[in-house]
Amino acid sequence: MTVIHPHHPLCGQQVEIIRVRRGADPDLSIRHLDGYHGAIAASWTSYASTPDTPAFEKPPVLDLEGLCQLACVIEQIQERHRVSQKEPL
Repeated sequence: MTVIHPHHPLCGQQVEIIRVRRGADPDLSIRHLDGYHGAIAASWTSYASTPDTPAFEKPPVLDLEGLCQLACVIEQIQERHRVSQKEPL
């Protein structure tokens, strides 16, 4: 079974299902590549994928850290623009 949620650290990786916990969105007990066990929502995996289940959208181009860096760059550009407008010619 493959992890398909774009923001999960194991996205795209194969994991072994140990057991299924029943429910509206069942949890899967999985074995990580390092041997440890964990739980993941079935909807975040190929286990729950069916032809009528929409696939997750592509991940964003920038993650949160990238967006924060971009905001800082924009702030610096705006500050330079403000300073250059105040300087006499």
